[in-house]
Amino acid sequence: MKFSKYYTKALIAFFFGKVNYIGSYEERGLPILMISNHFSFYDGFIQILLNLKVFKRRFHFMMLEKELRKTMMLAKIGASSINKGKRSSLQSLDYAVELLQNKENLFLFFPQGKIESIYTREFTFEKGLLSHILKNVKNDYQLVFNINLINYGAKLKPDMYVYYKMQEINANSNTEDVEKAFNHFAKACFSKQGAK
Repeated sequence: MKFSKYYTKALIAFFFGKVNYIGSYEERGLPILMISNHFSFYDGFIQILLNLKVFKRRFHFMMLEKELRKTMMLAKIGASSINKGKRSSLQSLDYAVELLQNKENLFLFFPQGKIESIYTREFTFEKGLLSHILKNVKNDYQLVFNINLINYGAKLKPDMYVYYKMQEINANSNTEDVEKAFNHFAKACFSKQGAK
């Protein structure tokens, strides 16, 4: 935990100026599923800082197995692997379901399934992955949306804007419902960012 905290703070401080946290959160004592946009290598590190500041859970996230093999150090800060299209991918998703049974855990999920431009305005969730989690988590958990945007202005290093919000979910919520709500939240974040 100490390693991830200090390494992450140093990395983000090196590449970014001020980090602005914009959102609200009510502690409910539940495990957290966080859904975020995916625009850079720094994703994951940004959410680690958000978790340290706001949610204070054990941090976990999933990335492609071939990418994790390139940077095994990421396993020390909560990364687990998935090999999409393989039978083992179900085991990886079941591991996410297992993590979400413990109220001490936060699981970060990138529903795009790949890195896309930070200017992406409409997010399309990769089919199958999130639906497996939604269908198989039987206990209560808290869904949190997160959108990260940057603003250069007149500065050498851009400022980071970390938007987050709690999203209500129920047993009947499906991937389409979550995707629609996430896009609605993203649109509001882009509007706020455009006003800066």
